[in-house]
Amino acid sequence: MTELKAPAGKFRVIGVDTFAREDWVDGDFDSRDEAVKHAKMRGGEMLKMHVYDDRGRHVSDAGKF
Repeated sequence: MTELKAPAGKFRVIGVDTFAREDWVDGDFDSRDEAVKHAKMRGGEMLKMHVYDDRGRHVSDAGKF
């Protein structure tokens, strides 16, 4: 399982390929806005992108199952 909690002061984007059932860290970002923008650009059909803060809380997502 991929670590959801971002490093201190960062926001982590996790990619989830819902077809292949794989997940990965797609990047750590300095701001929530940067992370959400990245998630929206990368998310798509059967590719979900989730954004987590440094406490492991889910703050946004993009893409479709």
